[in-house]
Amino acid sequence: MRLIIGGAGQGKLNWYLSQNPSEQTIADGETISLDTIPHGTVLNHLHLWIFRLMQENKNPQELLADYLQTYPDAVIICDEIGCGVVPMTSQEREWREMTGRICCELAKQAVRVDRVFCGIAMTLKKEA
Repeated sequence: MRLIIGGAGQGKLNWYLSQNPSEQTIADGETISLDTIPHGTVLNHLHLWIFRLMQENKNPQELLADYLQTYPDAVIICDEIGCGVVPMTSQEREWREMTGRICCELAKQAVRVDRVFCGIAMTLKKEA
């Protein structure tokens, strides 16, 4: 599994696709069904998927584990949402905390972690 993080609008998906031009199946966390695990080797907008799952009282960690069992070589793309102003509502604070904890766990498991800023990537972790 591979993790790509960065701020909103920084070109994470475009950067990944430019490095891997072969056809990719992309699941978008903003629009995918919450009734099944995502279908796609690339899971974009992890943070939005987590938010939507939490709104439906579903466990994002369990569903993500199921997704990774199905797609162990998945590429997961997530906005960094932990930097900046602390959200006013408890729901948004819980979502930010959950997303941060999930990304920490994913980074531990990932064979590669990249951070994209202004369309330029910096590799944070790369295992042989």
